[in-house]
Amino acid sequence: MKKLIILAAMIFYGNIFSQDLNNYKYIIVPESYDILGKTNQYQLNALTKFLFEKNGFQTIMKTETWPEDLQQNPCLGLSPVLVEDSGLFVTKLHIELQDCKGMTVYKTREGRSKEKDFQAAYQESFRDAFQELADLQYEYKSNSGIAESVKESSETSSVKEVRNITSEAKDEVVPESESDVAHEVVAEEKIDLSVGSEVEGDLNSLENSRWVYVDAVFELRAYNSNYALYQLNAPEPIALLLKTNKPNEFVYRSLLNSGTVSYRKNLELEISYFDSKTNQQESLLLKSYN
Repeated sequence: MKKLIILAAMIFYGNIFSQDLNNYKYIIVPESYDILGKTNQYQLNALTKFLFEKNGFQTIMKTETWPEDLQQNPCLGLSPVLVEDSGLFVTKLHIELQDCKGMTVYKTREGRSKEKDFQAAYQESFRDAFQELADLQYEYKSNSGIAESVKESSETSSVKEVRNITSEAKDEVVPESESDVAHEVVAEEKIDLSVGSEVEGDLNSLENSRWVYVDAVFELRAYNSNYALYQLNAPEPIALLLKTNKPNEFVYRSLLNSGTVSYRKNLELEISYFDSKTNQQESLLLKSYN
């Protein structure tokens, strides 16, 4: 009898929010979580985007230009929020998915980690909590109720935020014709970088700027009001750097990977992303090439 009560409680907990996630088209990934504060701290935001996409969800960074249907109806999207209840020796958190009105429509079980390293602990507990979402086998199905909710949400803060986004990137796909060396800039070496490094600089100075990684030289060129990263003298870009509403931070998008880029005051580009082939977190540093 006791086991039945526990099982019933678990079922009730998992379904306490009755909205079907299949009715929502987008996951709107924030640049930072409130429990941490810094952009992509412990690379949880890049991990968020990676895991949702791996499990069939369509993601969009909060500071990217939103698709037209999401701009017209922010209620098509859900925003992940992390809630932490860590103790002295255990990192504990769960994921809540909130709708356009700030209401929680899904809440995962608590993920846990006993890792001592903060980054390892947060990532392990996040993955543990996320497993419940992975088990749902999400598949988007249009819902007329949510589709019509644009009438109720047209004056919400979500719409106001979309109007303030400065990026004008379009959904071009980066061609596959780059060289093997060019591929290495997004998959070769893992570099340990301090979190939250100070950034500054004039964005206009990035146009036609050159950068070096290992023995390869790269160039940033203007591309649809954003930037494209080319290997020097190559005809096609290997990645796009999409502007956000933060002047020194970009969304990184290559053919296989997506993540974030920070422009540092000492003329460095930090690229953080999850490699879709190896399922590993990567962090690279490009130095200014004089």
